[in-house]
Amino acid sequence: MTHEQLLEHENRKVKSAIIVDFILSVEIIFITLGTVMEEDLIKQILVVTFIALLATVFVYGLVALLVRMDDFGYKLIAHNKEKDSLSDKIGLSLVKTLPYLIRGLGVIGTIAMVLVGGGIFVHNIHFIHDLVHSLPKTLGEFLAGLVIGLVAFALITPIKKLFKKNPSKAVST
Repeated sequence: MTHEQLLEHENRKVKSAIIVDFILSVEIIFITLGTVMEEDLIKQILVVTFIALLATVFVYGLVALLVRMDDFGYKLIAHNKEKDSLSDKIGLSLVKTLPYLIRGLGVIGTIAMVLVGGGIFVHNIHFIHDLVHSLPKTLGEFLAGLVIGLVAFALITPIKKLFKKNPSKAVST
């Protein structure tokens, strides 16, 4: 890969991470708002603001730590000139662990988003609630979120392709 391709790949990964973090933050706000919906407006504002700040610091802080995990690992490896030192072993384990950790968090995060999205639909749309009310709560919410997510994906993907820039037609400067 060329340097430009690596930068483009990295930028796509960062953009994707920002979008996922934003969606997670919005879900946390929806859940919080749903729990204080019956409270007075001042209490709603205070609770949602507190949770939004807490979630933002936690979510983006965790992402920042993960993004820098391999950099820290490389610094530990380069810390001394000895081969097979403790810092080398720790650094190498950080570097090797990161891809698995990211994939695992991706799977867990996807399941969580499907459950939260399904829960929002099940609790707020009577028709969907009636469809899944005989199932265990978590299974019903998961299935609702999965089906609605797949339908949304099927509808949005062709639209995204229409508006996606064609690299072969791009004018380079």
